[in-house]
Amino acid sequence: MKQFSTLKEIARKLGVSVSTVSRALSDSYEISESQKERIRAYVKEINYQPNPHAKSLRSNQSKTIGVLIPDISNYFFTLALQGIETIVHEKGYNLMIYQTHDDHLIEEKTFSYLENGVVDGVLSAVSSNKEGSIEHVKRLNSLIPIVFFDRHLKQMTVPFVSCNDYESGLHATKHLLERGCRNIVFIGIDESISVTADRLDGYRAALHQMSISVKEYNILLCKSQEEAYEEILKRLKQGDKADAFFSSVERYTVQLYRACEELKLKIPADLKVISFSNNPLASFMNPPLSTITQPAFEIGKSAAGLLLEMLKKKKPAAPKNLVIPCTFHYTVSSLGNK
Repeated sequence: MKQFSTLKEIARKLGVSVSTVSRALSDSYEISESQKERIRAYVKEINYQPNPHAKSLRSNQSKTIGVLIPDISNYFFTLALQGIETIVHEKGYNLMIYQTHDDHLIEEKTFSYLENGVVDGVLSAVSSNKEGSIEHVKRLNSLIPIVFFDRHLKQMTVPFVSCNDYESGLHATKHLLERGCRNIVFIGIDESISVTADRLDGYRAALHQMSISVKEYNILLCKSQEEAYEEILKRLKQGDKADAFFSSVERYTVQLYRACEELKLKIPADLKVISFSNNPLASFMNPPLSTITQPAFEIGKSAAGLLLEMLKKKKPAAPKNLVIPCTFHYTVSSLGNK
């Protein structure tokens, strides 16, 4: 049997208008149920597949969502993407994924490219919160909806979904203080990134609550794993001995373990460690790592759901700023050996 590939041919065969076929396939209330059933049965019989490009042109939609992340190899973003996919694909959208590598220039170029209408909306874990570095975000947001996830820009009222970074930083530091630690080192990336700033604020607040002064040399902000390794080595060799590390970055914790091995330091005997991490291999590190686990899948899923609601031009079903709590898993690296 001939495969009818256009609505016009189907309409001619069934003796109805093209608009009737289109409305029936979109489940419009303007078409009777009997007419819908007749048209649906026929398109199923001929295995009709709509042309997505033609449909996009008619609706002025690309049916594509852009996703900007720093690094796809980061386990958090891998899980977040899985959450995004569960919602986006279910609603008939495709994904275009871009990596920024925490490079502001790459991010700016990508945002500028997306102004050309290649996507209907954007989900973004932005790379910087510095003043003067957000004009590209404002420009794109004036054209299409944007939802931030994990990281966000505090100067903008763009909806975002994240975890409770400040509270998690506070609780992680308090946990180390409760274990008797008093010289705690914080490891993170650029403080202009919202997650680093919030976790660092929580760290500082916990120390202040215990009347412990914040030592600037105990705050290590690094741009790469190798820099983190060198800075950790330098700090561990200082006379003012560190007794604990709170890592805001999973991959930097690996460098901490590496540095301890080189210096023959034992975790948790010589220093205790807790880290943000979504990697299931954390429990197989030697010793097993105490972790703060972000709800990555739920963050991605919620952010995608919020964006799709915005694309429907309806009020979001979820709060515009959704914060999902992290989960703590305390083990040998911070609790010590029994």
